Amino acid sequence: MELPDLTSIDIGQLPHSLQALIECIGLENAYQLTCAYGGRPKYIPKYRERTKLADVLPADALDALIKRFAGVALEIPKADHFLRQLRNLQIQKESAEGLSRSLLANKYGLSLRQIGNIRRQEHDAR
Repeated sequence: MELPDLTSIDIGQLPHSLQALIECIGLENAYQLTCAYGGRPKYIPKYRERTKLADVLPADALDALIKRFAGVALEIPKADHFLRQLRNLQIQKESAEGLSRSLLANKYGLSLRQIGNIRRQEHDAR
């Protein structure tokens, strides 16, 4: 699976549970984990040999996850949080380039009101 460019993600706008994961294992690894297990609880064992997480995470990230969350069933957030933010940034960029609200709404399958709200988010952030 190809990793999207996550450099423009504003971690502060993500849910706290996702922020904690990013702090523990890094942005890219957190994204990979949400893609594999998002929306479901995932038990974090005390020993790496007892989990399939090694198929998703590199050894150092898995060790950090185990060190912090061993023995806990984590509710893994969905990858939608990343994807929605990336989509909204793209909409803001295309809007700044002159694309109309109705064109953007059709392109992304959103309502005119949603496009307006997304465009307003950028103005509020300035």
